Amino acid sequence: MYKLICLFTTILLMTTSPLGAQDFILYVSGPATATLGESFDQSTMLDVNQDVQGWSFGACHDSTLMTLDTVADGAATEIVNNGDTPDFNQVNVLADGFTVGVVICFVGCAVLEAGTGYEIHVASYTADAEGVSATDFCDTLGAPPVETVIVVNGASVAPEQISGSVEILATPPVPDPEFIFSAATETINYDGNSGSASFSVSVQISETDNSASGADFPNQTQGFSMGMANDPAVMECTGADVSLPFDADFAEGGVSAGGWTMGVVFSFAGGVTLAFTEPLDVAVADYSTVAGALSGTGTTETALTWSEDLGSPPVANIVVVNGSSLTPEKVDGSITFQPVFDQPFLRGNCNGNSGVDISDGIWMLQELHLGGPSGTCAEACDANGDSVYDIADPMYVIYYRLLDGPAPTSPFPDCGVEVGSDCDATNYCP
Repeated sequence: MYKLICLFTTILLMTTSPLGAQDFILYVSGPATATLGESFDQSTMLDVNQDVQGWSFGACHDSTLMTLDTVADGAATEIVNNGDTPDFNQVNVLADGFTVGVVICFVGCAVLEAGTGYEIHVASYTADAEGVSATDFCDTLGAPPVETVIVVNGASVAPEQISGSVEILATPPVPDPEFIFSAATETINYDGNSGSASFSVSVQISETDNSASGADFPNQTQGFSMGMANDPAVMECTGADVSLPFDADFAEGGVSAGGWTMGVVFSFAGGVTLAFTEPLDVAVADYSTVAGALSGTGTTETALTWSEDLGSPPVANIVVVNGSSLTPEKVDGSITFQPVFDQPFLRGNCNGNSGVDISDGIWMLQELHLGGPSGTCAEACDANGDSVYDIADPMYVIYYRLLDGPAPTSPFPDCGVEVGSDCDATNYCP
């Protein structure tokens, strides 16, 4: 083994290179955090600007804080030799660290190509004592000591070296309370003829249950603030209000062209708090589509995005716990607008001819009471517009045509559309 190490070291030192260290970066992943008795890994990583034929290095650690258990090939080293491991791959595990010597292919058949983020080795440690330390590259391990070099075109280059930090804790850290702001993802039907729709969207707050990590759950919140942005070219917010199981001491919403904001304090005296044991709707925003923004027969999707830029001064997305502001995870939403086209019709034209006359009244009587045929637009037969098709409708038409009664309600005397009307088809409207 000693002869192999000496041979590899001799190969590395045979030539010198004009290449700069900044072309090659050897670094330890991290920072690593572990608790007493816990195992943890640190990877040795390599960034290279040119093809590499091999490398060697020593990595030192504080043996009073941790024990080195094993060193394994990293993902890049496992396949660097045309899908196989290097021709020469010597790793020595020592009390204070480890050394590595790698020649990818003795006959130059393979190289580590220029690239970044190569994982070349993985060291596994056990945390023995509380403290903070670093894993450093060092040239003091081995006999003779192994130098830290990269081999390029048969020449050895000293790379830039970046250590990795290690923190060993007596007990696992207790995570801060974690909350989630969630916006809705919904499909909204709009009038395909006019492009208009009005609708409401709720937003939720929930808390992540971290009790398994020693954290309190649920936490008693004292208030929150939030801002939700939308595309003002597609829709506009017409109002925003809280939706809570009680009346808050302060709940103020603001509406702008690009969205809305909300600030809520449950109780100025601190007597009222709210725990999110389950996801809870906390606010509702009303929207209307912008005239002319929606058209065609396809769907249109637009985003609802949590924003820190709305209001003056801008309103932050936070939850208040014990007087402290916590930034939540934010889950954006979206609205998919789906057109619904209502059939144009002429009210009173029950039989589907060119206008409203006595024949429509007779058609209605026969359909309602004599088993006569039915039309294709029930809404047109509701001549008086009371949303009920009954004996009053033929009487309404007859009074209008023969007894100077009132005319049918809109749409009349021209064809028109009524949102949600019960009308399958007409053949007389343009």
